[in-house]
Amino acid sequence: MSHVTLTDVEWINLNVLAVIHAGLQHDRASTCCKFALDTTQADYLRGLSLEELWSLVIHIGNTTLFPPRADLVTLLSTPRPLAGPLALVHPPTPNNIGR
Repeated sequence: MSHVTLTDVEWINLNVLAVIHAGLQHDRASTCCKFALDTTQADYLRGLSLEELWSLVIHIGNTTLFPPRADLVTLLSTPRPLAGPLALVHPPTPNNIGR
């Protein structure tokens, strides 16, 4: 029996991809909104098998597929009852580190 050890980044990529894949099977529109996917991305991810998701994660390696929101620190430092509404009114944008 083989044993695959994933790095933290690979584990996160796999989990997020699995959640997106499952969401696309049940509620495509909602999943696209939650994860800011366009139709091409959604159709491609929905068509992958779980084995293909595993293969993708293993071959991409220790590179994150999902960067944090640009406003992550703001959301984390906002009073907890306001964090949810603030996240809803400001759409997620990737953090442009290195630009």
